[in-house]
Amino acid sequence: MTVKKKVVVTGLGLATPLGLDVEENWEKVLAGESGISRLAYPGAEKSPVQAVGEIKEENWNKIKEEFKEYVSCEGERRTLFGLWTAKSALNDAGVNQDKKYSNRFGVAFAAGLGITRLEDVQNFMNKNGEFDCDQFSKKYKNAHKESIVKNNSNRAASLIARKFSLKGANYTITSACASATQAVGIAYKTIQRGDADLMVAGGADSMINPIGLVFFVLLQAACVSSSNSHGLCRPFDRKRSGLVMGEGAGTAILEEESHALKRGAKIYAEVAGYGSSMDAFQVTAPHPKGNGAELSMNAALKDAHMKIDEIDYINAHGTSTKLNDSTETLAIKKVFKENANGISISSSKSLIGHFIAASGGPEFVFTVLSVERDEIHPTINITNPDPKCDLDYVSSGKRKRHVRAAISNSFGFGGQNATIVVKKYRA
Repeated sequence: MTVKKKVVVTGLGLATPLGLDVEENWEKVLAGESGISRLAYPGAEKSPVQAVGEIKEENWNKIKEEFKEYVSCEGERRTLFGLWTAKSALNDAGVNQDKKYSNRFGVAFAAGLGITRLEDVQNFMNKNGEFDCDQFSKKYKNAHKESIVKNNSNRAASLIARKFSLKGANYTITSACASATQAVGIAYKTIQRGDADLMVAGGADSMINPIGLVFFVLLQAACVSSSNSHGLCRPFDRKRSGLVMGEGAGTAILEEESHALKRGAKIYAEVAGYGSSMDAFQVTAPHPKGNGAELSMNAALKDAHMKIDEIDYINAHGTSTKLNDSTETLAIKKVFKENANGISISSSKSLIGHFIAASGGPEFVFTVLSVERDEIHPTINITNPDPKCDLDYVSSGKRKRHVRAAISNSFGFGGQNATIVVKKYRA
């Protein structure tokens, strides 16, 4: 049998409502600082959604300044977020884009739904209120540069590869909220079987636009309260009322161990296992017994050859929705049995919002840092604990704890599930 390669993490990059620097983000999440604020989109006063985790305007301008050559032709926020975090992660890893190695460097990147611009819908309607295909075919070039018709799902992955001369394996993952974690898992497997030396892995997304926001309102999954923005995302709390949308990206450099050691790279942690599953139950709800989540976590532990008493921390999917939080709690209990109460759990979404397809990106970054640094960020806003959510959610500030190994969960709409196991690196 072929010996599986050991895969390590050598670089990290972030773009979140808390900032564009990994260390800045880490300090703020440890402090329990919320990046969620009032929706600033034009005409937002009419929106049922009033709170989001937006990239701040000054940081968006900084990203555009960094990638001037793409702004005029791209404009799509998620693509530029992805470019920023990929560059940050490559710089952090100290990777020199040496063409001698670029054929063995690849990309596995998550992307969500493209933006449907309301003005594009209006511009291509006929006098009867129907979509006019003939007019669209003649005036396609007039569509807004952010429009879905000008931005395929693979846009971020392909631009990252082109910008940084990454000529190896290239994947685009679009599987709802599990996308970025699946991208990391696929990158891990690509290196493990010897098909790449290094992979840029993660995801970027932005659905903070009228159609993106109303999509989750119609699903009855979004929080529509207009009260204090910072307190609206409250995973595992009895008064949780729905997800709070966020935007941004999270990227990691995954690398084959001997390749990383040869070039003297700093190693944050080891990626030890990956599991994925499908609920095959209902598009808009998880299996009530958490069967898919249970299968995903068990598969990841099996892949990592780890026992249930070796996991010290879980970065939960933790969406702040009625169905997810209780179901994820149940699944954790089923997988970890008597050890479940001894595991520290936190939800990054309480601090930055739900990045949809990209959510597993920053959550993986935070999981890696917890393993490397033995610190766990809190889940904020748990003021009325739900009796059905009765595990240790690190709800009273950051925690110092020896973290031998951790898992990061992502459970998406449609029943997609993904779990990554990260453990301390030992040479």
